[in-house]
Amino acid sequence: LVLALAAFVQGVFGLGFAMIATPLLALFLDYQTAVLVAAVPLFVLAVYWLTVNRLHLFRSVIPWTLLPGIVTGAALGVALQVSLPQKVTLLLLAALILFSVMLPLIQRRWISESAMVSVSSAPWFGLFAGVTEAALNVGAPFMVLFAGLARLSRLQLLIALNVCFALGKSIQIALLMIVAPTPLSLPLLIAGVMVCLLAF
Repeated sequence: LVLALAAFVQGVFGLGFAMIATPLLALFLDYQTAVLVAAVPLFVLAVYWLTVNRLHLFRSVIPWTLLPGIVTGAALGVALQVSLPQKVTLLLLAALILFSVMLPLIQRRWISESAMVSVSSAPWFGLFAGVTEAALNVGAPFMVLFAGLARLSRLQLLIALNVCFALGKSIQIALLMIVAPTPLSLPLLIAGVMVCLLAF
Protein backbone atom coordinates (compact mmCIF):
# COMPACT_ATOMS: atom_id res chain seq x y z
CA LEU A 1 0.00 0.00 0.00
CA VAL A 2 2.85 2.39 0.84
CA LEU A 3 4.58 1.67 -2.48
CA ALA A 4 1.32 2.01 -4.42
CA LEU A 5 0.58 5.40 -2.84
CA ALA A 6 4.12 6.60 -3.51
CA ALA A 7 4.01 5.39 -7.13
CA PHE A 8 0.66 7.11 -7.72
CA VAL A 9 2.07 10.43 -6.44
CA GLN A 10 5.18 9.91 -8.58
CA GLY A 11 3.01 9.36 -11.65
CA VAL A 12 0.91 12.46 -11.02
CA PHE A 13 3.65 14.91 -10.03
CA GLY A 14 6.84 13.36 -11.43
CA LEU A 15 8.45 13.19 -7.99
CA GLY A 16 7.62 12.30 -4.40
CA PHE A 17 8.03 8.52 -4.45
CA ALA A 18 10.99 8.28 -2.08
CA MET A 19 9.80 11.15 0.12
CA ILE A 20 6.62 9.16 0.83
CA ALA A 21 7.88 5.57 0.68
CA THR A 22 11.15 5.83 2.64
CA PRO A 23 9.88 7.39 5.91
CA LEU A 24 6.67 5.34 5.92
CA LEU A 25 8.52 2.07 5.28
CA ALA A 26 11.05 3.01 7.97
CA LEU A 27 8.20 3.00 10.51
CA PHE A 28 8.04 -0.81 10.36
CA LEU A 29 11.28 -1.86 8.61
CA ASP A 30 14.86 -1.13 9.52
CA TYR A 31 16.19 1.85 7.57
CA GLN A 32 18.53 -0.13 5.30
CA THR A 33 15.69 -2.44 4.22
CA ALA A 34 13.29 0.50 3.79
CA VAL A 35 15.81 2.21 1.51
CA LEU A 36 16.19 -0.82 -0.76
CA VAL A 37 12.46 -1.62 -0.82
CA ALA A 38 11.88 1.95 -2.03
CA ALA A 39 14.97 2.18 -4.27
CA VAL A 40 14.29 -0.79 -6.54
CA PRO A 41 10.76 0.25 -7.62
CA LEU A 42 11.86 3.87 -8.11
CA PHE A 43 14.70 2.70 -10.36
CA VAL A 44 12.19 0.66 -12.42
CA LEU A 45 9.72 3.57 -12.62
CA ALA A 46 12.45 5.99 -13.74
CA VAL A 47 13.70 3.60 -16.42
CA TYR A 48 10.11 3.01 -17.54
CA TRP A 49 9.46 6.78 -17.78
CA LEU A 50 12.67 7.37 -19.74
CA THR A 51 11.82 4.49 -22.10
CA VAL A 52 8.30 5.76 -22.77
CA ASN A 53 9.59 9.32 -23.28
CA ARG A 54 12.84 8.39 -25.06
CA LEU A 55 12.11 10.66 -28.05
CA HIS A 56 12.08 13.69 -25.74
CA LEU A 57 15.56 12.83 -24.47
CA PHE A 58 17.04 13.92 -27.80
CA ARG A 59 14.63 16.77 -28.58
CA SER A 60 14.74 18.52 -25.20
CA VAL A 61 18.07 20.00 -24.23
CA ILE A 62 19.02 19.56 -20.59
CA PRO A 63 22.44 20.16 -19.06
CA TRP A 64 24.00 16.70 -19.39
CA THR A 65 26.84 18.04 -17.25
CA LEU A 66 24.59 17.01 -14.32
CA LEU A 67 25.60 13.38 -14.91
CA PRO A 68 29.19 13.37 -13.56
CA GLY A 69 27.96 15.07 -10.41
CA ILE A 70 25.15 12.53 -9.94
CA VAL A 71 27.56 9.60 -10.39
CA THR A 72 30.11 11.01 -7.92
CA GLY A 73 27.41 12.07 -5.49
CA ALA A 74 25.69 8.67 -5.53
CA ALA A 75 28.96 6.91 -4.67
CA LEU A 76 29.58 9.38 -1.82
CA GLY A 77 25.97 9.01 -0.69
CA VAL A 78 26.26 5.23 -0.31
CA ALA A 79 29.42 5.71 1.78
CA LEU A 80 27.48 8.15 3.99
CA GLN A 81 24.46 5.88 4.26
CA VAL A 82 26.44 2.88 5.51
CA SER A 83 28.57 4.94 7.91
CA LEU A 84 25.94 7.16 9.56
CA PRO A 85 23.87 5.93 12.52
CA GLN A 86 20.23 5.25 11.65
CA LYS A 87 18.93 8.04 13.93
CA VAL A 88 21.18 10.61 12.24
CA THR A 89 20.08 9.40 8.80
CA LEU A 90 16.40 9.68 9.73
CA LEU A 91 16.94 13.20 11.08
CA LEU A 92 18.71 14.20 7.86
CA LEU A 93 15.86 12.66 5.85
CA ALA A 94 13.32 14.65 7.88
CA ALA A 95 15.32 17.85 7.30
CA LEU A 96 15.50 17.17 3.56
CA ILE A 97 11.75 16.52 3.36
CA LEU A 98 11.13 19.77 5.24
CA PHE A 99 13.44 21.56 2.79
CA SER A 100 11.43 20.01 -0.07
CA VAL A 101 8.17 21.30 1.41
CA MET A 102 9.66 24.79 1.84
CA LEU A 103 11.29 24.83 -1.62
CA PRO A 104 8.40 26.51 -3.51
CA LEU A 105 8.32 29.27 -0.87
CA ILE A 106 12.10 29.67 -1.04
CA GLN A 107 11.99 29.89 -4.84
CA ARG A 108 9.17 32.46 -4.80
CA ARG A 109 10.41 34.62 -1.97
CA TRP A 110 14.21 34.55 -1.96
CA ILE A 111 15.16 33.74 -5.53
CA SER A 112 14.51 36.65 -7.86
CA GLU A 113 13.00 36.25 -11.30
CA SER A 114 16.29 37.32 -12.84
CA ALA A 115 18.41 34.85 -10.83
CA MET A 116 19.81 32.15 -13.07
CA VAL A 117 22.59 29.61 -12.79
CA SER A 118 24.99 28.79 -15.58
CA VAL A 119 25.40 25.34 -17.08
CA SER A 120 28.86 25.21 -15.49
CA SER A 121 27.23 24.94 -12.05
CA ALA A 122 25.13 21.92 -13.09
CA PRO A 123 27.68 19.32 -11.82
CA TRP A 124 27.41 20.79 -8.30
CA PHE A 125 23.64 20.43 -8.27
CA GLY A 126 24.08 16.91 -9.67
CA LEU A 127 26.56 16.15 -6.88
CA PHE A 128 24.16 17.25 -4.12
CA ALA A 129 21.27 15.42 -5.79
CA GLY A 130 23.38 12.27 -6.12
CA VAL A 131 24.51 12.39 -2.48
CA THR A 132 20.97 12.84 -1.12
CA GLU A 133 19.58 10.33 -3.64
CA ALA A 134 21.91 7.58 -2.42
CA ALA A 135 22.32 8.54 1.26
CA LEU A 136 18.71 9.50 2.05
CA ASN A 137 16.83 8.10 -0.97
CA VAL A 138 15.66 11.60 -1.96
CA GLY A 139 17.40 13.48 -4.78
CA ALA A 140 14.54 15.55 -6.19
CA PRO A 141 14.92 18.77 -4.13
CA PHE A 142 18.26 19.74 -5.68
CA MET A 143 17.02 18.86 -9.18
CA VAL A 144 13.92 21.02 -8.63
CA LEU A 145 16.06 23.86 -7.27
CA PHE A 146 18.41 23.64 -10.25
CA ALA A 147 15.48 23.52 -12.69
CA GLY A 148 14.03 26.69 -11.16
CA LEU A 149 17.35 28.54 -11.22
CA ALA A 150 18.24 27.37 -14.73
CA ARG A 151 14.72 28.12 -16.03
CA LEU A 152 14.17 24.56 -17.29
CA SER A 153 10.77 23.68 -18.73
CA ARG A 154 8.57 21.11 -16.98
CA LEU A 155 9.59 18.48 -19.55
CA GLN A 156 13.27 19.27 -19.00
CA LEU A 157 12.73 19.00 -15.23
CA LEU A 158 11.02 15.61 -15.62
CA ILE A 159 13.89 14.36 -17.79
CA ALA A 160 16.47 15.63 -15.28
CA LEU A 161 14.56 14.04 -12.39
CA ASN A 162 14.20 10.64 -14.04
CA VAL A 163 17.82 10.60 -15.22
CA CYS A 164 18.84 11.42 -11.65
CA PHE A 165 16.57 8.69 -10.23
CA ALA A 166 17.66 6.02 -12.73
CA LEU A 167 21.38 6.78 -12.54
CA GLY A 168 21.48 7.47 -8.81
CA LYS A 169 19.44 4.37 -7.93
CA SER A 170 21.48 2.06 -10.19
CA ILE A 171 24.70 3.14 -8.44
CA GLN A 172 23.08 3.08 -5.01
CA ILE A 173 21.60 -0.41 -5.41
CA ALA A 174 24.77 -1.87 -6.96
CA LEU A 175 27.08 -0.45 -4.28
CA LEU A 176 24.75 -1.38 -1.40
CA MET A 177 24.62 -4.98 -2.66
CA ILE A 178 28.43 -5.02 -2.48
CA VAL A 179 29.19 -3.09 0.73
CA ALA A 180 26.04 -3.66 2.81
CA PRO A 181 23.95 -6.52 1.41
CA THR A 182 20.46 -6.66 2.91
CA PRO A 183 18.39 -9.85 2.71
CA LEU A 184 15.12 -9.17 0.87
CA SER A 185 12.28 -11.39 -0.26
CA LEU A 186 12.61 -11.44 -4.06
CA PRO A 187 8.95 -12.42 -4.72
CA LEU A 188 7.79 -9.62 -2.40
CA LEU A 189 10.10 -7.14 -4.14
CA ILE A 190 8.81 -8.19 -7.58
CA ALA A 191 5.22 -7.86 -6.33
CA GLY A 192 6.07 -4.39 -5.02
CA VAL A 193 7.50 -3.37 -8.39
CA MET A 194 4.41 -4.65 -10.24
CA VAL A 195 2.07 -2.79 -7.85
CA CYS A 196 4.15 0.38 -8.38
CA LEU A 197 3.94 0.10 -12.17
CA LEU A 198 0.15 -0.26 -11.97
CA ALA A 199 -0.25 2.65 -9.53
CA PHE A 200 2.18 4.82 -11.54
